[in-house]
Amino acid sequence: MKTELETAREILQYAVEELERALKTKDIFLYRNAADKAFLALVLTINAYIATQTGIVPRSHAERRKMLRELGREDLRALYSDLMKTLHEEAFYEGVYQPEEVLYAVEKIKRLLEELAVGVR
Repeated sequence: MKTELETAREILQYAVEELERALKTKDIFLYRNAADKAFLALVLTINAYIATQTGIVPRSHAERRKMLRELGREDLRALYSDLMKTLHEEAFYEGVYQPEEVLYAVEKIKRLLEELAVGVR
């Protein structure tokens, strides 16, 4: 059975592949789907971290942000909020085409997965 972090890595890899194709073909729908897959990878990563710290898997964006703050991880709360806005709200829902922002977000998620993997096993 896969862990949430393994699933997050797999989904992020799909997002990267779709994003590459979207940027080559200028396909806005593929771009939006890639951004939302990257956001799902972020959600799973944050959920795994919170679950290891509290034993609880958050069920909403608000709950994730609240729990991160309670854990003293304002850095993760701010990053989560920022990447949610870029990937989920702007790219996916609004169709804002800013490839450099989405690529930045993907790199942040990759680094976060590496950082948190150490303490989430």
